[in-house]
Amino acid sequence: MTDTDWEEIDVPRGAYIGWGTKPGQHVTGTVLEYSIDGGTDFAGRPCPRIAVELTDKASSFNKDGDRTVHEAGEIVQLNAGQVSLRRALHAAHPAPGDLVKIELKNLVKTTNGTVKEMGIKIARGAGVSSKAAAGAGSSDDDQPPF
Repeated sequence: MTDTDWEEIDVPRGAYIGWGTKPGQHVTGTVLEYSIDGGTDFAGRPCPRIAVELTDKASSFNKDGDRTVHEAGEIVQLNAGQVSLRRALHAAHPAPGDLVKIELKNLVKTTNGTVKEMGIKIARGAGVSSKAAAGAGSSDDDQPPF
């Protein structure tokens, strides 16, 4: 066997974001991947999926309402199972390197339950690398509002 300099690769895990029940929750970061049908919705049907390297802290909520905070530089994934999020991603059609902000804007009660209305902003090609995001962060005591 030859002397080989192996580079250890830290494989990103990509936590999934769960949306809470308070408007203002957001995911902001650089698009790494976008697929129009790479995710699955609540019924197991194909839906859009996006992977984002966070430039701001983001929160995720499970079904019990427990919160997990994801730091800038982490990779998160979203499956666009909600109708509003699916429409937002279809309209924006993000590409790797774009900067996106996906935000929970409103909750609307319907006869079939509660609909989460989403908003999206995009800056084409304006995404930053994890090294730039780490240098531009806020203090460790900062928490996102949701």
